[in-house]
Amino acid sequence: MSLSVVEAITNRRATRKYTDEAPTPELIDKIVNLALEAPSAFNAQQREIVVITDPAQKQKLYEASHQKQFLTAPVTFIAVARVENEPEDLEEILGTERAERVAGFINGRSLQQAREATLRDASLAAAFLILAAQAEGLSTSPTTGWDEEKVKAAIGIGGRDDRAIALVIAAGFPNEQPEHPGRLQNRRIDNSY
Repeated sequence: MSLSVVEAITNRRATRKYTDEAPTPELIDKIVNLALEAPSAFNAQQREIVVITDPAQKQKLYEASHQKQFLTAPVTFIAVARVENEPEDLEEILGTERAERVAGFINGRSLQQAREATLRDASLAAAFLILAAQAEGLSTSPTTGWDEEKVKAAIGIGGRDDRAIALVIAAGFPNEQPEHPGRLQNRRIDNSY
């Protein structure tokens, strides 16, 4: 059942109620693999997707956010930014020559600049994940209302400055069909403000 990109975008709604049916491991793998096809700065791929299906881990996410959909969704995805100025796998990804050129730019960033850049990359992957899930029949609830340090602790990276959380996304087969909430049409700016 794959929807087109246009269908996935126009049909997607934040959904907080899910059926008891869990997506198969193969479907979860497909969605994550599609998410990781998202573009990234220099193709450095400084983002990861954490997949949560364990009830104890879901409880920790709930405690970090008080968002019930993390308890009831069969799967929750966390888009994580790898905030590193010297990624250890850069050469493996880009090859020696290109990695050396890219490293010259990446290494010159401040930690704040690295955080901002890698959060953008992780957010792109999260957006791809949301659309991939929608295309495959799942609904999602992308969230930002959580304590980042508590989320990081819940997934085993507490206290680490080299990782940042972009989005936490509950997902499952929908048990509700929310109506379109509407969108303002005046958000397009041509050429300049």
